[in-house]
Amino acid sequence: MMRWKDGQVLVECPLKDPAENDYMSPYWHIHRADLHRGLLSAAMDHGCKVTLNSRVVSIDPSVPTLATQDGKTYSADLIVASDGLHSMAREVILGRASAPIPTGQMAYRVILPVKRLEGIPELEEIISIARNNHWLGPNATILSYLLEGKEEKLLNLVFTCDTNMPDGTNQRIQDSTELRDRFKDWDSRIGMILEHVDTVLEWRLYTHEELNSWIHKSENLCLIGDAAHAMTPYLAQGAAMSIEDAAILGALLEKYPNNNTLPEALSKYFNLRQKRTAMIAKASIESRYFTQMPDGDLQKDRDEYLLTHPGIWREHINIRSRREFLDELFGYDAYKALEDFSTLL
Repeated sequence: MMRWKDGQVLVECPLKDPAENDYMSPYWHIHRADLHRGLLSAAMDHGCKVTLNSRVVSIDPSVPTLATQDGKTYSADLIVASDGLHSMAREVILGRASAPIPTGQMAYRVILPVKRLEGIPELEEIISIARNNHWLGPNATILSYLLEGKEEKLLNLVFTCDTNMPDGTNQRIQDSTELRDRFKDWDSRIGMILEHVDTVLEWRLYTHEELNSWIHKSENLCLIGDAAHAMTPYLAQGAAMSIEDAAILGALLEKYPNNNTLPEALSKYFNLRQKRTAMIAKASIESRYFTQMPDGDLQKDRDEYLLTHPGIWREHINIRSRREFLDELFGYDAYKALEDFSTLL
């Protein structure tokens, strides 16, 4: 974590060794397209059929069936809806409108080939060391990390700040002029990087109310991922929570494999996942306000604490360095959680 103005390092929190030694798993950065390819390959290896360009336009959970925009109808024993933040299935389950809630912030997203930045001495550390670089500023943060692209190494940057997008616009591609202007007073290395950026993706940030149920009363339709628990991105855990959901739901459906036991499987799925996802969502909001403090006395106290408390500590004021939170976040084993839950019943 670094000071926004000059890049002064406030705290380092290495996760590579703790991830492998304490949580028995490597800490990886992965391009979402690579994740999609891996998931698609695994699904098809298990006999799944994937139909593209088939937007769902209606769901009848009583059967259950769904209809797609091309006029086709599909039926199943269970519909698992992973239709994201603006979920239609969520409104079917709740029986009412369920619009996402604006956070008042947006993200500028940039992916840049590292080779464009090679030969600039000031940027050598950013483009050569595999780590998260996190600049903390007033009502804004910048995050950068490296990715192994399909053909070349990439630098991913996410600039999070108060929204400056027109009403009704959720995403758009713009030239980088506005981004450069908004962050012109930050660490000079940011300006050097942005000199090589032509266009950026702007993304309005939303969250959603905590839901009392992810399951339709028919017990033939359920939510998973962002459709169930959309959260702010300040801990970068949205996709991780979705994968955990899938692990739990998949294991339960294997354990309760017929229509008669489906209600029990879905009830356990919700009970196992709702509390954890709500906790992570709240922690993400905590991270936003911790990292985006306006300059002033509280910010100075925060920075002084970070400078004198490097690494991972119990009760650390930085949630990303707080031992008990990291144990909850990275120490979670979905299959063990299911086993422990079943033992308690």
